[in-house]
Order: sequence, then structure tokens, then C-alpha cells
Amino acid sequence: MNKNRRFPFHGIVGAVIIVGGEILLFRGNSWVRTNFTPLVWTGYIILIDALIALRKGESPLTTRRVEFFITLPLSIICWYVFEGVNLLLKNWSYVNLPENTAARYIGYGWAYATILPAIFITAEFIETFIGDRLRDCRAVHFGSKTERIFFVTGFLLFVITLIFPSRYLCPLPWISVLLWFEGMNDRIRIGSFSAMFRRGDYSLFVSLIISGLICGFLWEFWNFWAGTKWHYHVPYLPHVKIFEMPVLGYLGFLSFALECYLMYRFFRYLTPLRSTVDVLGRGWNIAIMGEIS
Repeated sequence: MNKNRRFPFHGIVGAVIIVGGEILLFRGNSWVRTNFTPLVWTGYIILIDALIALRKGESPLTTRRVEFFITLPLSIICWYVFEGVNLLLKNWSYVNLPENTAARYIGYGWAYATILPAIFITAEFIETFIGDRLRDCRAVHFGSKTERIFFVTGFLLFVITLIFPSRYLCPLPWISVLLWFEGMNDRIRIGSFSAMFRRGDYSLFVSLIISGLICGFLWEFWNFWAGTKWHYHVPYLPHVKIFEMPVLGYLGFLSFALECYLMYRFFRYLTPLRSTVDVLGRGWNIAIMGEIS
């Protein structure tokens, strides 16, 4: 970190949003109680982005703004994949939603748009601390057979979830989507963890896992105090909770963070806009991501 860099002003704005939101929440402000989750996550994203800029001299909001704003609608699209599955499994539900339909869907969109940015910005911040030690490590050579196994297994597990919906299958969406997109992305060479492992680069993989745990904890922490919030309906240790989340559910955040990146890379690949790097500053060129052996 360059000691001559100053903390960016937008980081102060992010901190004010978080602290102000907390104060207004506990003072009973009705708008904040309804919109607390997307509000506080907006502040969090802005704050952590400033910390990244302080450490690296670059960040999504300072040097990759276009890519950052493209990520917002992609975040909504990616989350609706899981919302669609939840219509069948009914593992969570929302309470105290606004009666006004427009306000409700604006709230949905705002909240869902913060999911991918929160995970990615947290991961990039973590990577500034541990990334150098996890690059240029011993490579693991995943071949085309492994890629097909990932894709077919993930796809079949996802189909099973849709055909035989049950709350007892709640882990399957998080496992199946990860395997499915890992195999697919690796096949069409648009960014996969297998390609990174072939280069001996584990930095993003580990950073995303840690990010999933941090964001998962904060999602549940802030959700616990919010007025408009979600409740879980899962059969595994349902009464052993940390905040609203049954304790075993926190394992799902590990795979969720990983598959968010894979889904982002895939849906971003489908968009017509092109750039040299993705929202995390990683190249789109397959020569950067690694070749399939």
C-alpha cells in the first residue's frame, strides 16, 4: 500500500450511509426499516471500494466504473435464478414487504443489485492481503473430462431439484449451479476456477470463499434488525441459528460466492459490451485465464 495515498472521499460517504442507516433504524424511521438491507449494503460497497482504492490505487468505482454498473443488472439476473428455484423449494420467505407494488419491486431490484458487488468488492479487498501468496503455486491440471463431469453433474442435480422439489433438497441449488457453470465456463473458456488452478493461481478462489463467509454473516446480521426481512424454512437444525439463519446454512455462502463469479462471467459474456478486464480487474482473454488441456 502506498502510504502517500489518501482515503477516498466516497469511503466517508459509505461510512456515513451505514452509521446513519443504523441510527435511523433504531430511531424507528419507517423508510429505513423497510429499505435497511439495500441501504446499508450500498454504504458497505462504497466503503470497501474506497479501502481497495487506498490499498491498490484502483478499484471498481474509481477505475472500472462501467464494468461495475454493468454488474448491477447482472446481479439481479443471477439472484433471480435462485429466487426461481425457491418458488419450488420455499426455503425462505419475505415479511413486512411494502404494500405498494412499485415500492416493493424497487426494493427487490435495489437489494438484488447489491449482491454481486458486495461479494466481489469484499473478495478484491481480501485479495490485497493474501493474493500474492496464492499466485504462482503448484498447478492442478483439470482436463476436458473433469470439465464434462462438472457440467453434467451440476446440470443433473439442478434438474432433480426442479423435478422433485423438496425443502430437504435445499443444498442442491447451491452445489448444482457451482458445478454446472464451472464446467460450462471452462468449456467455452470464459473464466473458470479450473483454468486458474491450471495456472497455479488460487488467489481469487480463496478470496471469494472468505468473502462469502464475511458477506453471509453481514447479510444475516443486518437482516436480523431490519423491518423488511427474510425468514428461513429449512429442515436441518432449524432452531440452531445465528441471527435468522440456521447454522448449517452458512456453509452455503461458500459455494454461493464462487458461483456468483462464474455466473457473472457467463452472463457478462452474453452482453454486447466489451472491455479489457472484468469488475475484479481480471482479463477476459482466455490466455490470461488459462488453457484447457
